[in-house]
Amino acid sequence: MSALRTLVLLGLMGTVVPSFATDAPTAGNAETAPPAIDASAWRILAYRSDTDLVSIEPRDVPPRLTFAEGRVSGTLGCNSFSGGYTLEDDRLTIDPRMAMTMMACEESLMALEQAITTHLAAVAGFRQAGQTLELLDAEGAVLILLETLTETPLVGVTWRLETYNNGKQALVSMVKGTEITLTLTAEGTLSGSDGCNRYMSGYTSDEGRLMIGPIATTRMACRGPQAVAEQAAAYAAALGMVRGYRIEGEQLWLTTEDGATAARFRVVPETAKATETR
Repeated sequence: MSALRTLVLLGLMGTVVPSFATDAPTAGNAETAPPAIDASAWRILAYRSDTDLVSIEPRDVPPRLTFAEGRVSGTLGCNSFSGGYTLEDDRLTIDPRMAMTMMACEESLMALEQAITTHLAAVAGFRQAGQTLELLDAEGAVLILLETLTETPLVGVTWRLETYNNGKQALVSMVKGTEITLTLTAEGTLSGSDGCNRYMSGYTSDEGRLMIGPIATTRMACRGPQAVAEQAAAYAAALGMVRGYRIEGEQLWLTTEDGATAARFRVVPETAKATETR
């Protein structure tokens, strides 16, 4: 169970990066206007240590912030945190009374969470340049560096399975050397490979809800060890439990009625790029 706790500052070591300077668009430049702070999700790229900006290593869950309706929320890949904020012209202030869930995480990740939320409490302004956002302290120094987080569309791309619920309340990885994929279309159909056979079905979705119909498969014999066939059957069962979904960056979570993970996928990069050019 999650609970709220008051945040305190912890020290954090990281890899120092020399500079994250950005060039503001010049007059007459044809660049599109930067997204409004509260109209986009933001990926956290770096934060200030004692004297330098420190890059954040990529993780399975993109470190992110979202500003919406007077509330800022985010995650670094483990706990979620949230608090109030006020935005007026180029002034941004965030309520230091921020709340966070209390899941057990790696010590380095928990220290990173504390560092980021402590910096958020010290924010006094911001600066934008293109798709980059800098959160500043009262002296104008950069506390946190972010960029627009582009969400991958649910449909029209191919998703590659990373973990799935094995039916025993455990998330397990793929059998070595196998691949399971999922593609959804705008017409309400889905298909893919379960590692043995092609499968297909229909689905309905609405505002984060997702229901998958009965699964049909081809009848080819499954090659390889028995574990491959068992994996295909467990994956089909996991799809039957799906009642919702969420997308964070390049990852797709299919979730059960109670919000547990049924399966987690990562987009196949080539298919995501194809949607961007359409």
